[in-house]
Order: sequence, then C-alpha cells, then structure tokens
Amino acid sequence: MTVSDLLQQIRKNLDKQRLEIAESMVNGRVSDFSSYQKNVGIAEGLMQASAIIRETIKSINEEDE
Repeated sequence: MTVSDLLQQIRKNLDKQRLEIAESMVNGRVSDFSSYQKNVGIAEGLMQASAIIRETIKSINEEDE
C-alpha cells in the first residue's frame, strides 16, 4: 500500500464519519442546540481534514510525475 493509497483510505473514512453525523442530524437524533453545534463543528473539521488530505495526495502525485 502506497502513501497515497493510505491517505485516500483515511479520507474515505473521514467522509464516511461526516456523512454519519449528517444522517444522525437529519434523523433528529440531536437532543439540544449545544449538541447540534458540536456536531456541526466536528463535521466542519472532518471536511477540512479531508480537503488537506486531498491536497496532500495531489501534491504527492505531482511530485511523482
């Protein structure tokens, strides 16, 4: 498994976790506004981490060319 493959798998896992949080919120499993804010913050952090990993993969692939 290459570094790019590993990063891609991590990114997929982050995206999966973000979607699980979104689904939970859509299904009304948020008990109060504080929990809602926490989940939104976590989802935003996961999106940012995924974007950083995507840029890292792009950079690695450009270096390999």
